[in-house]
Amino acid sequence: MMVGATLWLPTAELHEAEAQTGDAARWRQLAQRAIYFGHQSVGEDITAGIDELNQDLKLGLRIVLTRDPSAIAQPAFTHFHAGLNLKPATKNAAMLKMLGDRPRPDRAIVVLKYCYVDIGGKTDVRSLFDSYREMVRAIQSRYPDVIIVHSTAPLTTVETTMKAGVKRLLGRQSVRDDAIARHRYNTLVRAAYAGREPLFDIARVESTRADGSRSSFVSAGESVEIMADENTRDGGHLNERGRLMAARELLNALAGAMERGS
Repeated sequence: MMVGATLWLPTAELHEAEAQTGDAARWRQLAQRAIYFGHQSVGEDITAGIDELNQDLKLGLRIVLTRDPSAIAQPAFTHFHAGLNLKPATKNAAMLKMLGDRPRPDRAIVVLKYCYVDIGGKTDVRSLFDSYREMVRAIQSRYPDVIIVHSTAPLTTVETTMKAGVKRLLGRQSVRDDAIARHRYNTLVRAAYAGREPLFDIARVESTRADGSRSSFVSAGESVEIMADENTRDGGHLNERGRLMAARELLNALAGAMERGS
């Protein structure tokens, strides 16, 4: 069963498949590049998955948690807690600061991932996306050595249709409304970047079930992707399988960016 080109198999068999298909060889090349990954808690799950793959497949990545790029020798997979949840503008600013604090250009590959809590039913999705694009333009203008990997927003599970209807009757926000907003944001991201620039599509991974189908519900005639139950430990954060699948997706996106930019 497939997620992109990755089989849903036990961990040991997956690692063997990665070695045979050449994924691991591509990922080892990332040890030669500076990488900056800005995130919050779901990013911790993803980084834990990358660390597991790094050890099991001997990728040679040096994984460092820091907000100070001048404190480490490059190359490294540097990840950091970007800004504050519920305030995505602070995350944009944190990524710009991270790049500005580098002692010298380092041909970095960068990813900024928002959190699912940054996008809810009341979010002005277009304004959020426009702010993200302003950050992208600022990076491209100030730091031409940098390659940007864009990211969709992560997902959550949702309540049943009946519970959502009751909440709306009571004037309360439904989790499904939050999912619709995230879907709108991810639609904008994919329309702008998919097939044109490197993309880390975490939403696609999180919504993919073990049988290859997608977890979703229909709103206004449109399919809205949501977190598949088998990928999460609490409805929003990733379990072992979810974090390994997301880690593979990120490593493939980074490797693709490196290959495109080299």
